[in-house]
Amino acid sequence: MLKEKIMRTINLTIDEGLRPIKMTCARCGVEMTVYPCPIPKGTGVCPNCSPSWLESFAIFLMNQERQKRNLEVI
Repeated sequence: MLKEKIMRTINLTIDEGLRPIKMTCARCGVEMTVYPCPIPKGTGVCPNCSPSWLESFAIFLMNQERQKRNLEVI
């Protein structure tokens, strides 16, 4: 019983941690969606300051991590 409760808590934490969040770019001030994935060196996370492919790449990596943990793809 306790183990199941702990596992549910851990899964919620992982689930919440693998969701995009809203932030403001320190460089240009635009509000953006930030995805929990590694960002390639030399790029930023802001769509205004980054290559156009970066957001789809970040979504892909985030969903790969979610699938590994049997979580719903966002």
